[in-house]
Amino acid sequence: MNEKLKKMLTSDETSTLLFRFAYIGKKEEQIKYLAELANLAEKEIWTSPDGKDYDILLNYLQYTFDKAAKDDLVYFTPNDDYAAFNTGLLTENGEDIICMFNKFTGSQKFAMHLYGFKKESDYEFLNNFAETPPVVTYFDNPEKIYFDPNKKVVKNLDHILQDHTDRFSDELKNKGKLYISALLSSALDLTLKRCKRNYRIAVPQYYNDEITYLLPVNLDGHKMALAVGYVNNRYRVNTIFTLSMAYKNARLLMKPEADWLALE
Repeated sequence: MNEKLKKMLTSDETSTLLFRFAYIGKKEEQIKYLAELANLAEKEIWTSPDGKDYDILLNYLQYTFDKAAKDDLVYFTPNDDYAAFNTGLLTENGEDIICMFNKFTGSQKFAMHLYGFKKESDYEFLNNFAETPPVVTYFDNPEKIYFDPNKKVVKNLDHILQDHTDRFSDELKNKGKLYISALLSSALDLTLKRCKRNYRIAVPQYYNDEITYLLPVNLDGHKMALAVGYVNNRYRVNTIFTLSMAYKNARLLMKPEADWLALE
């Protein structure tokens, strides 16, 4: 992250970098901006079935800016009147969509203000920026996005049952941790068998600054996702997600195409 951007961040370290860098507006304004971006981009599901308006899109935008900031991919005009980063999203006709910020003179807290979203061909963007910010990348080796079902998977279910029981349905919680543990173990074994026959079942995700993998498990009709990470030539089960949580993490890398992760 360059020093110019660092100096523009507010001191509120509880917020994401995007909300420390620029004033995004009150909730109503945020929804307006997100709707603008959703309408400009290729059609996708941007709201979780159990979430608030555009919660998936907001999550995507925050993490994309975070990575762009850390990789010095937030561009500034020579006079710092504007800043921009590539959202990684495309219009229906394949144009890059750029997020622009302008200098915010009406605040002592924020240096920048969210200006809006522009197509790469937009005159307002072209007139201010000599270059288009590149799309952020989360891996340097394409092989990292592929899960190898032939490697050992260490289940590590104790952590899930001790720290994340809140993610299970009341129906499952009422049956007790021993029941859930046995159910999880057998469901994971079945998923691994299926992964050996269809490599697309495992979905890569970006979580805690690394590439891990989402594996579907069906727990008495309740669909969830186990997150597994690569550790010293084998995998380890790290945690469990609801489908909405899993989709948000997976969408940072790409639009999930696995049928089991569809939110519709």
